[in-house]
Amino acid sequence: MYAHRLHNIESAPQKRSFALRSMMHRLGLAFFACLLVIGATGNARAGQTEDEASIRALAANFASAFIQKDATRRASLFAEDGSFVTPPGDFLQGRTALVNEFGPEAQHAVNGKTQAAFSNFRFDFIKPDVAVVDSLLTVRNVNGPNGTIIPTLPIDFFYVAVRHGNAWVIQDGRAHFATAPANGMSNGMSKG
Repeated sequence: MYAHRLHNIESAPQKRSFALRSMMHRLGLAFFACLLVIGATGNARAGQTEDEASIRALAANFASAFIQKDATRRASLFAEDGSFVTPPGDFLQGRTALVNEFGPEAQHAVNGKTQAAFSNFRFDFIKPDVAVVDSLLTVRNVNGPNGTIIPTLPIDFFYVAVRHGNAWVIQDGRAHFATAPANGMSNGMSKG
């Protein structure tokens, strides 16, 4: 009987020790799994940030080529079969059509004081190699159709960027003139 009691007395601490080790093992595995998830998310986000920078560079190159009146360079930012809808609504398909439109457009619109820059980027990665991008292209001091200078011309610029090999290109782009806020309408309420 004493031997039986001794066995029971010793087994209770052993059971607690085993339960504690088992719980610590499970906690360790859960912690390791969390680290893996955090690491994978961090790596995916770092990769996405690099991709976002490359896709932003597409837009910056587009604006720069516009200012430099380089239609061939602007068209080279698109996939070979890429499409683009101009702000007035003309549909262009393929690089040749893009060059044919971009050349005369820049020649007429750009002057020595014209500036162009993209902002307000919003990215949605549909797949790791496909991103939908919504942005704003602001063109300043551009020649208007009647020869006047347009001080600020906001253009909503939506495009689908795809990765071809190691480079991002624009597969499809859509641009339309953004509505400018009415002058004197700071808060939408009239005084009276």
